[in-house]
Amino acid sequence: MSDEEILLGELPPIASTPCAAEIIECQIRTEPSTANLFSVYRHANALWLCVLLISVICAVVAGAAMPLVTIVFGALAREFINGDENTPDDVRHQVQHLTLLLVYIAIGSFIATMISTLGLNVVGEHITRRLQRRYLSSVLQQNMAYFDIVGTGELTSRIDQDMKLIQTGISQRLGNIISGVSGFVVAIICAFIQNRRFASIMISQPIAMILLVGLMGFWLSVTQQRGLPHSIKLENLAQEVLNAMRSVIAYRSQERYARKYHDMLLLPAALDFRERLIFGVIVAGSFTILHWANGLGFWQADRLFRQGYCTVSEALSILYATVVAGGMLCQALPYVVDVTKASQAANRVFSVIERVSPINPMADTGRIYGPIRGEVCFDHVEFTYPSRPDRTILKDISFTVPAGHTVALVGPSGSGKSTVFGLLARLYHPISGGIMLDNEPIDQLNVSWLRSQIGYVSQDVTLFRASIHENISHGLPKHTIEVCSLVSIRSSSGASAIRDLVIQAAKTAQIHSFIANLPDGYDTVIGSNGSSLSGGQRQRLAIARAIVSQPSILLLDEATAALDSQSEKEIQEALSKAAYGRTTMIIAHRLSTVQNADAIIVVKDGQILNHGSHSELMITSALYRDLVEQQTLRQNDAVGHSLSPAKSIETKSSNITVSHDVRKRSQDAPGLNPSPERSIKQVWLLNKPELPYVIAGIIFSALAGMTYPVQAILFGNGIISIISPGASTGGHNVHFWARLYLIHGIVVFLVYSVRGYCFAVSASQLHLRARSRLFKALLFKNLIFFEDKDHSAGAMVSFLSSGTPKITGVSGTSLGLVVESIVMLATGITVGCIFGWKLGVAAMATVPLIAMSSFLQYYIEAQVQKHVKRETNAVAIAHEAFSAIKTVTILNLQTNIIESFHRESRQDRQRGYWVISAALHACTTSLRVLSIAFVFWYGGTRLIATGEYTIQQFFICFAATVWGSQSAATLFAHAPDIAGAHAAAAQLAELLRPDNSPAQVPDKYKKHSYGSALVPNTAGDLALQHITFRYPSRPTQLTLNDTTFNARSGSFIALVGSTGSGKSSVINLIERFYAAESGQITLGHNPIERYDLNNYRGYLALVDQNPCLVGEDLRDCLQSDERIISDEKILIALKDVGLADFVLSLPQGLSTPVMANGSTLSGGQRQRMAIAKALLWGPKIFLLDEATSALDSASEALVQEALQRARKGRTVIAIAHRLKTIVDADEILVLDHGRITERGRHEELMKLGGKYWQMAKLQKLHGEVGR
Repeated sequence: MSDEEILLGELPPIASTPCAAEIIECQIRTEPSTANLFSVYRHANALWLCVLLISVICAVVAGAAMPLVTIVFGALAREFINGDENTPDDVRHQVQHLTLLLVYIAIGSFIATMISTLGLNVVGEHITRRLQRRYLSSVLQQNMAYFDIVGTGELTSRIDQDMKLIQTGISQRLGNIISGVSGFVVAIICAFIQNRRFASIMISQPIAMILLVGLMGFWLSVTQQRGLPHSIKLENLAQEVLNAMRSVIAYRSQERYARKYHDMLLLPAALDFRERLIFGVIVAGSFTILHWANGLGFWQADRLFRQGYCTVSEALSILYATVVAGGMLCQALPYVVDVTKASQAANRVFSVIERVSPINPMADTGRIYGPIRGEVCFDHVEFTYPSRPDRTILKDISFTVPAGHTVALVGPSGSGKSTVFGLLARLYHPISGGIMLDNEPIDQLNVSWLRSQIGYVSQDVTLFRASIHENISHGLPKHTIEVCSLVSIRSSSGASAIRDLVIQAAKTAQIHSFIANLPDGYDTVIGSNGSSLSGGQRQRLAIARAIVSQPSILLLDEATAALDSQSEKEIQEALSKAAYGRTTMIIAHRLSTVQNADAIIVVKDGQILNHGSHSELMITSALYRDLVEQQTLRQNDAVGHSLSPAKSIETKSSNITVSHDVRKRSQDAPGLNPSPERSIKQVWLLNKPELPYVIAGIIFSALAGMTYPVQAILFGNGIISIISPGASTGGHNVHFWARLYLIHGIVVFLVYSVRGYCFAVSASQLHLRARSRLFKALLFKNLIFFEDKDHSAGAMVSFLSSGTPKITGVSGTSLGLVVESIVMLATGITVGCIFGWKLGVAAMATVPLIAMSSFLQYYIEAQVQKHVKRETNAVAIAHEAFSAIKTVTILNLQTNIIESFHRESRQDRQRGYWVISAALHACTTSLRVLSIAFVFWYGGTRLIATGEYTIQQFFICFAATVWGSQSAATLFAHAPDIAGAHAAAAQLAELLRPDNSPAQVPDKYKKHSYGSALVPNTAGDLALQHITFRYPSRPTQLTLNDTTFNARSGSFIALVGSTGSGKSSVINLIERFYAAESGQITLGHNPIERYDLNNYRGYLALVDQNPCLVGEDLRDCLQSDERIISDEKILIALKDVGLADFVLSLPQGLSTPVMANGSTLSGGQRQRMAIAKALLWGPKIFLLDEATSALDSASEALVQEALQRARKGRTVIAIAHRLKTIVDADEILVLDHGRITERGRHEELMKLGGKYWQMAKLQKLHGEVGR
């Protein structure tokens, strides 16, 4: 056998291979990561680490400000207590000196706080951006088997939600924790410096708080970890469903998936409630410990004072220090939860970053050689998908394709043909055997270089949301683009060189004329996956992308399946030219397209049955002969007639210029921008069932605010009872006030616990209800909604997972803290004025300044939320890449994706706002110290020195008014949460608002102008009357122009024509995915808008040319609305489409999990699953859009028989390029440029000799029309 022959089964094994189980395991294994939040700092360079160090130091300094105040507080208290021993002037002098120290502390606090806040925010953003890019790069380096088990929703969540958690955890909130811990430590140190004996007693307070936070924090962490797997399942379900909205809408599956999503939310909601309850207990316990410690402190201070071990000023300073220590620790507690979540998010992110891909497309390893000849050899290859290790796909496959030859793989769907291509492109590892290119094992070659030598056209076409030029140029190797870019730097010919290559490829793919007639030509931006293009147009763009680089090897997997006969003929000729001198491997079910191949390999059940030329196989292969015979049209077709233009309907061009008014209307469509007030109101309405809990939470928050003034009264009386027991209120001694502290602590625990429980219930239920209703609302959106990049599936999943939790800021802990702060401020000033109105009024002067600073901080945060994109373009780019990972991998687009992500992420920074925000935050914290200085200065120099106020009055007024005024600063701490809640509420209100298009919106959401909706309960004619239509995304192009036809009840209507002629648009209008611009569609003499939309769609069954499988397993994928279909009926439908034996051969049968939209099933198997679903639907009207295009001849014949039986008594409207599937149609409509140019039965159209005759002749010439 010569080198020019195709060799099969004659090659010895290359070498022994590792254990198959190990090969499978290494492709899907992910080792647990030990990374935590500190691991993210690996991605900071020296400069940013220096900024981080300075920021941390400043945060420590800022935290030390309040503890230093306690020392000055003790000195001032000593001056007040010893005032009788000094003259009033001496007291004033000492007070002025000490209050000046407080001013210096305030200035230092301002500087340190601003530097730490700004520095941590900037460093946090920088590190997060770098970590995002590193994560994206790591994901894009993974092998294909990894994506078979990890959902797109999970990957998108990591780069979006988890990165937001990390950025939050390493930015300002980390600074708040550092300041809180620093203040706590410094306060304890200050206490020990002043009196070690008393401080050693008071140290019990922080120890108790640390134990409480540690134990409850561990429980909180366990709860959060338990909810993670459920969150991933929710994200994957939302991702799959929103990506399959055509099928979801067509089969009325909205309620089913909405209920499923809601049911899956119940456990995460319960865990969310537990998290919030645990946090509430931590807060309640912390404040209780704080109050009990004060009671213990006064009791022990009195004892030590009587024994001479401690002075009153020392006791007051230490008591105040412990209050500050406990208070700063309590203020840091809410942020500990954020940092904990950030650490868990970092662990999840690093589990991907640290994973070593067994097939890394971005690695520099592997050989590169040249020139490449293109000889391909499969040597005893066996393969099984790692996600389905129990089923062998390829069994001992061996063959050789000589360089420059064309070889075709044919056989039934699911036989392993596409898998051969995947292995050649090194998407997977074979479990045994080897694959060689020019006698070089491909596993020793550089992966990226290998793929750059291959032009691959998949049967599942994937395009990107970019310009047509960019989509085609994605097929160019990176070095080609770099050379052209280098030329463009020196001259203007570089960019034009790339454009010339793109245009030439488009001409070869027969798509240039269409592109040239678009308003923006090659710069036209197409929707996600080319949603604004027809299936044939997408296929042509994919072909252009594959051949633009003139690769050494062409892999064509059903490359022309979605094309009409004329286009197929032209492109086949172009591909034949492109394949000349190149190694070409073709997978095709239309055997006419491969008859001229140098060799044809017949594959079945993963094994090679026969090989040879077409003529040889017609003799030697019964299977091949059967496949060919099943693709023959009727023998009695007349083909010899000439064209008769007079009998054809005159056609007009669709390149109609649209008036400026039409274009303007499409651009100026009103948006949905609910006012903030309406948004918050709508959120509260969602929380209406929990209104009693919300009211109770508000009441107990108010009570919590009142506990501070009560503590102020206890504090002042505790001090005076040590100095002079009889001078306290009621003449009680210190033991009485200590016992009141004990009782007060119990009351505080009950108040905070009840508040925590109430808000845990209301917030968790609000989150559950908002997320559930939003998902349901999205399911009832029209398809136009998802064409907007801000409403992409990735954007919506992102908001579902990370946006909806923010709205709890208007009903949860943040709301409670705001109420608590307001009540604390009001009651504190009231108590202060009662005990000493002059000092109370003086303290009130500081409130407007603090309040104004807090308000400005909220305003700035609100502006940040308003300007930050709801779903950044960067995340959208990553999501699109994850969704199309196979295409990204084969085209070596990893670098392009990373660069685009980096370019977009740089545009999302808000550093200008951060400078202002940091300044306001620093201003607020420094004003707290200045307010203390002002009260001490005014009270000491004007009231105590003159004897107008007693020490008891002063300290009660001080504690009540200062703590009350400082509560206004608490509003600032939650400004980001409140601003984020407002922004999230506005977006939620916008998304929950129903659409108003009568063509697409369920009737429950609107009122028809026709009156009550009708139910299509009897068979009726379906008619299109003078329909004119253009897609909203392409308002300047007319898609259908005066289209009219009538489909009688029970008739079979076929739509044929070139790609882009408007065939699929007819089905879109019948399904009410869109509304016609003019004309009317009627069913049984009633406009279809009159029918209840759910009932109307129950009348129809749609089989798309690009089927989507959504469900946990095969059984779930075949369910539609809320009806439960029995396994018996499912197996009957699967038998009708020839899948029953395959499904029953699987170990888990109908319970076999479905991964990534059925990525482990062949295209034909997915198509047959979609047809089985339509059969189970039992409609009155079948809408078949190339329903059998991905099937082999045997499967197609089987499915055609099933459809023949199923269509009895039913209306069928079918789009087809294979004319043999529609020769029995009652009427065939030929569309051209949006108009019907010919109509009639097959025989009539053949006699007419028009375009249909030409298409039939083309298929006959290629073996599909009998003689």
